[in-house]
Amino acid sequence: MTVDTDTDDCEATQSPPTGLMRDIFRSVNSLMPVPFTGCRIHMLAKAERIGWPVTTVLKLNTNGPKPSGLWVSALYEMAQWQGLNASVMTDLHPKSGKWNFEATSRLETGANWLDASLTGQVCGWTRPVKLQVNLDYWLPTRTLSLSIDPLFKHCAFQLLQSVTDRLSLGVNLAFKRDTTCGFNESRLRPNLVAKYAGPNYLVSGRLNTTNWATKLAYYHHCTDWLQTGTMVDLSPSSSVVTTRLAFRILSDTSMFRAAIDTNGIVSSLWEKRLGDRMSMSLSAFLNHAIQDSYGLGIGLSFE
Repeated sequence: MTVDTDTDDCEATQSPPTGLMRDIFRSVNSLMPVPFTGCRIHMLAKAERIGWPVTTVLKLNTNGPKPSGLWVSALYEMAQWQGLNASVMTDLHPKSGKWNFEATSRLETGANWLDASLTGQVCGWTRPVKLQVNLDYWLPTRTLSLSIDPLFKHCAFQLLQSVTDRLSLGVNLAFKRDTTCGFNESRLRPNLVAKYAGPNYLVSGRLNTTNWATKLAYYHHCTDWLQTGTMVDLSPSSSVVTTRLAFRILSDTSMFRAAIDTNGIVSSLWEKRLGDRMSMSLSAFLNHAIQDSYGLGIGLSFE
């Protein structure tokens, strides 16, 4: 289910100030448009009137005159009960039997809280191809995270520590199975991260100590209607450097996002609310590196 979670975390005002290690690039990622081609129709219906806290979305996507897929999505949110909040989201493709799901919960215990989530993807109705469990324990100055993939026997432990009100440092210890050898011969692959939140900007970075691959991001909250971001990926092993530039323009009824990278890919997404219950979106992308690689899309959403 597609849920708009574009939020700014450039200001160090959240509690705890550390956030999650896997979200250190969230601000820049929120600026990147996700283009689509053909036609897209979303119909949202809420069942609150009959006492069910369920939101249902029908999504029809096409790449031309022939529909390529009808997806049914649902969101269930449980009201708070003894400090516990929970929600379940699912996407279902009835024709192919492919479905995605995500279940999240939060248990608050005083100034600390525990987040638990389960995400997965199933093909052919019963064949799981993706499954991940996340446990995040929030303390006032640090967060501890554990991610487990029981299918491929991968796991990772993450620690993000607030050093000052604006600077956070962390380490990610990932244990990944090497498919070319036995499970006992797998290696521990550590990553180091850093995040600095200024008054209206955010700088974050990640360093892989195994192959020295580096990822850097800079987010700038220019005004309430304009935000910009830059992301750089460096891979010393392949001598490849990829840079992405993006911006977002906001108004009371519309949002425009655009991005360009050094691979020659330009993308944009414009979303406009036409009323209380209807909105329209226009999408476009162009890949200069590949001939005749471009796409246009138009979408309508009804509530």
